[in-house]
Amino acid sequence: MKLKKLGFLSLVIVVLFACNSSKNNELQSTDENDTTTYITNDTIPNFRKVVSANAVASFSKKIPDELNNWVFAINVYETKETFKYNMRIHYKEMTVIDSLRIPNFGIMPKIMLQDGKEPLSCIIGFADKKGNFKEYRKAFIDKDRLRIISLKSYFVGVYQTKKWFFLIIAL
Repeated sequence: MKLKKLGFLSLVIVVLFACNSSKNNELQSTDENDTTTYITNDTIPNFRKVVSANAVASFSKKIPDELNNWVFAINVYETKETFKYNMRIHYKEMTVIDSLRIPNFGIMPKIMLQDGKEPLSCIIGFADKKGNFKEYRKAFIDKDRLRIISLKSYFVGVYQTKKWFFLIIAL
């Protein structure tokens, strides 16, 4: 009878250590092409102490018109919240204000604007930890109408790992 309890206890301990070591290996293995980012120290405040009145990013393109001096322009401004911005988009005589939320990747956000593939379009994005441009939204003119669409979605999750220690008492 004691031999059966000892065998069962040994089997439970081996299974627990095997499961625990495979979880650790999964967390430690990283691939350079992997898009998952682990933030180990979240030090970015949620609110800015000083909000700049100047645009943090600007884009402007002249609209071809012989009679008018119109532009398609986007200016991005800071708000009190660190990861929220306001965009002012101008097209001909129209001005539209839209908000822009950037995910917290553990670095201060840097807004970037790039020329789109269409004649009057702009890709709105941000820089990741490596400085690479991440596409986020696109503002463009379609049939003389201003459109803003989301190109990609980014999410930040908070993961907490706990090590469970089991105390098995054999009577």
